[in-house]
Amino acid sequence: MLSSKMNWKIRKSEIDDSVTREISQATGLSEKFILLCMQRGLETKEQIKAFIDGAEMEFHDPYLLHDMDKAIHRLMEAIEAGEEIVVYGDYDADGITSTSILVETIEVLGGNVGYYLPNRFTDGYGPNAAAFKKLIENGAQLILTCDNGVSGHEPIAMAKKMGVDVIVSDHHEVPDVLPDAYAIIHPKHPAGSYPFPDLSGAGVALKIAAALLGEMPYESLDLAAIGTVADLVSLTGENRWIVKQGLQVMKQTHRLGLAALMEAAGIDATNLDEESIGFIIGPRLNAVGRLEDAGPGAELMLSFDEEKIAELVAYIQEKNVERQGIVQSIHEEAIAELAKNESLPDVVVLGKKNWHEGVLGIVASKLVEEFGRPTILFCIDEKTGIAKGSARSTEALDIYTALTDSKDLLTKFGGHKMAAGMSLPAADLSAFSEKINSYATLYHDAIVLGESIYIDAMLPLADVTLPFLKELELLKPYGTDNPKPIFGFQNVPLTDIRQIGADNKHLKFKLKDKNLFLDVIGFNKGSISNHLNDADVVSLIGELSINVWRDSAKPQLQLKDIKNKNVQFFDKRSSIIQESVLAVEDALYLFSTSGIMKQFYERIPNSSNAALLTDNTADALQDVSASNLVLFECPLKMDLLADLLKSNQFENVYVVSHETNSVYADGVPPKDQFAKFYQYIRSHKDIDVRNRLDALAKYLKIKKNLAIFMIQVFLEAGFVTIDNGFINEVQNPVKRALDDTQVYKDRLQKMEAEKVFIYSPFSQLTKWLNEQMMVQ
Repeated sequence: MLSSKMNWKIRKSEIDDSVTREISQATGLSEKFILLCMQRGLETKEQIKAFIDGAEMEFHDPYLLHDMDKAIHRLMEAIEAGEEIVVYGDYDADGITSTSILVETIEVLGGNVGYYLPNRFTDGYGPNAAAFKKLIENGAQLILTCDNGVSGHEPIAMAKKMGVDVIVSDHHEVPDVLPDAYAIIHPKHPAGSYPFPDLSGAGVALKIAAALLGEMPYESLDLAAIGTVADLVSLTGENRWIVKQGLQVMKQTHRLGLAALMEAAGIDATNLDEESIGFIIGPRLNAVGRLEDAGPGAELMLSFDEEKIAELVAYIQEKNVERQGIVQSIHEEAIAELAKNESLPDVVVLGKKNWHEGVLGIVASKLVEEFGRPTILFCIDEKTGIAKGSARSTEALDIYTALTDSKDLLTKFGGHKMAAGMSLPAADLSAFSEKINSYATLYHDAIVLGESIYIDAMLPLADVTLPFLKELELLKPYGTDNPKPIFGFQNVPLTDIRQIGADNKHLKFKLKDKNLFLDVIGFNKGSISNHLNDADVVSLIGELSINVWRDSAKPQLQLKDIKNKNVQFFDKRSSIIQESVLAVEDALYLFSTSGIMKQFYERIPNSSNAALLTDNTADALQDVSASNLVLFECPLKMDLLADLLKSNQFENVYVVSHETNSVYADGVPPKDQFAKFYQYIRSHKDIDVRNRLDALAKYLKIKKNLAIFMIQVFLEAGFVTIDNGFINEVQNPVKRALDDTQVYKDRLQKMEAEKVFIYSPFSQLTKWLNEQMMVQ
């Protein structure tokens, strides 16, 4: 059985088929596509056309933002007077691009402007009193924040006391009490009524630029698009227009630094889309601020010096690779720590002294996706004894509320329902983990159910066509509030299962329905291949796209989740023990010989157990609690295994059938060979079988292992005795059929088991296993 990691929810549609049919006929778009649009709140053909066309300008008057007129008046005054203006930004991609937009605009107007991007590790997020003080002492006469500032009460008050005005431009959550700034430009300002509240920091910066210039700053739309996509704000309304227009500007960008970064990152400008920003450009700009100072990111966006640009691109690329390596290292260490647990806690809490605090949120997000558990990761500073953490959650648990319940252990914390940051004494980590997990027990059932994922439609393979996929691209750019559609496929056979990529970390296979095939790619899901067999019938969900390879275009599904309700069987039979076989969690490892069990017992996971399956141990293995069964050795007797399968319920069965002493190939000696050997024993006395067995087997022209078996049969039948390694006949023994001995019967049963478990086609073996498991 392969369980889903997420809680699948199919979007319910109460839309009348006649309505979708009518709009389809009026627009020339398919009914499936119209239904998707209507599920997104686009209820008329006019709304659908406006949404997918996007040509009509949707850019609200900047002066609708509260305090905009006041801020522009002060900025123009400073520009004309030659005052030193400092743009105070943030260390992420949104902060870098919003800073660049404002600096560039003020420079165009002839202003005396510089910028400051706070350091994540020394300044922290937002206005920093020490940083403000230093800027003012160095000559700053006006500070303009972007992508931060709405909670910067103390530094802003200090600047005012020092005679310097601070204009705040921000988009983050508005506190109950606003700072005493000269002006606050915020789309959610409580005293304002701006029609679109979800602008990014770069979006707000673009508004200020438009107001300063008195026209739409089209040359800044590329930066605004990057900030908007990278900051995961709503990709509807005004943001959608900004990103659509910004992508067009990026495709023909004259911004030398951005063009160089795109080229170095391998981005084909003709195929540039929001994913190019979200997965390639954004992470690179974020990387510099995550690891060190974010300044080079803004410098790259603003520079015209080609030599300097080349250096900056090389540096950013280097930092991105470094960031990826750090993320991978921490991820692997976290996985190893989790493997030590017999079961997953409701909230994963892990911490180490060498973990880099700048990437903990990324790793936590990866773990949430893999295990479906809210995750908090800490880096421990040995000098201060403080643990700094980053949390990512699922919809089942409001992580901010959970942290509030543990606030007596925390030095400080902040965040929202899905993500948070916190710090506490490292000595209290264990107590914190215990307390937050105690709180989470209230939500255990919802947490275990997994993160909800909404499926737009369940499709047959026949509906996955290139024309339909080209229609889907009309919904782009995708993002928050306009997600990429999720499609499901139910009970479809799969084939051609492969692990691909470095370290085999990605998964690839095909769905098959008669003569129809659909390629499926699962990024970072390579381990799932251990749970899949060719011809398995599975249900899965994912995102559809067009994959172009060597001028050939084909539909492709990017896998999000997969499940199989039936017991699954995995053929791991090989002359070499595969490492994956020794890594099955929550498993009963079944052995037939104590020697092999001793050899491998220490190498299996802590969450798994090992046991011998023999006549003497079979009763003790009834009602075993384990999700998985690993048949490490070929069973000695099929009936012993059959009884175990009937009395236990396993989700997955891994067949290794490791065998060091096979009997099937040699079979059972014929009667005349038994007679020849017995006649030899009768005609010789004190045969030294301890030291001379090799020579004896060679003389009799039989294999040594068969000679041993025959001696065991003679011994049990009472035909011979062995004393101190010497064998002699028994005079006048009781007549007994050799095939009536237990040794003889055991060999026949072992041969039968080997025939099925080692030499038969796997389909035949799984049929037998399935039959036993179905009998209750």
